[in-house]
Amino acid sequence: METNSRNQLAVIAKVLVGNLQEQALTKPLTSLRESNRESILPDLFQFVDKWSKAPFPIVVAELWADFTKLISLHSEWGFVVIEGACIADIPSFYAEINRVYMADENWKIGSLDGFDDLLYGGFGKVQEAKKHTIIWRDIDHSRAALGVTTTLAYYQEKLAANSPFNQTYFQQKLSDLQAGKGQTYFDIVAEIIQSHPKIDWIY
Repeated sequence: METNSRNQLAVIAKVLVGNLQEQALTKPLTSLRESNRESILPDLFQFVDKWSKAPFPIVVAELWADFTKLISLHSEWGFVVIEGACIADIPSFYAEINRVYMADENWKIGSLDGFDDLLYGGFGKVQEAKKHTIIWRDIDHSRAALGVTTTLAYYQEKLAANSPFNQTYFQQKLSDLQAGKGQTYFDIVAEIIQSHPKIDWIY
């Protein structure tokens, strides 16, 4: 995919997940439609042709459905969509990550280290993509679900009797969070994503 076409799809994603004004869709759709038709994929052209002609107000839910279907068919473009509303706790976070990235693998991600390794590439859905963009919808829901309450429970589990984990480390993490200066689980996830400079994060 040409860089400009990919960039315009990223703009569409920003409008959709950021709840921006629908008029902001006009420019990227027009740019894509005016691309050399010989170089644009038929399914991408059909998407652009449909939505560049759609009257306002646009049915955003339908546009989102078409957009996510389109990018799901082209893992080589490197777009993934995390549905933040599906995340209610730590297990459901990993369930969503595995749904998005690991559907074709015979093993699953279940830890922060595993998530970090995933983003380096080498396995998972977008391993062959030249660019990698995470589109995180309903991120405020995820931030709340992976907030202080969830993180306190996570640290307390690490500190349970007979736990094999570093007690001193997790006790300090727990104390910091209780003092209002520690990271939530969501903060840690965000830090991991941001530590990968080759990954764009749209939310």
